[in-house]
Amino acid sequence: MKEIRLKLSSKDKENIDRLKEKYGFKTTEDLFRFLVTIFAQHYVEFLWGVNEAEKNSRDDFEFYKR
Repeated sequence: MKEIRLKLSSKDKENIDRLKEKYGFKTTEDLFRFLVTIFAQHYVEFLWGVNEAEKNSRDDFEFYKR
């Protein structure tokens, strides 16, 4: 298993604790696994949209031009 180390500010830690409480995660690792999963499955595209490079590389069926 790969280990990732992050240097976080106190504000980052507060935000992480808020997210853990909001979404019911007991550990920071579980929260990060959840976040990685939603990004990998493109759920955030519905919130933020897709950048132009992504549109052009994945738009074989002209999905984004509709």
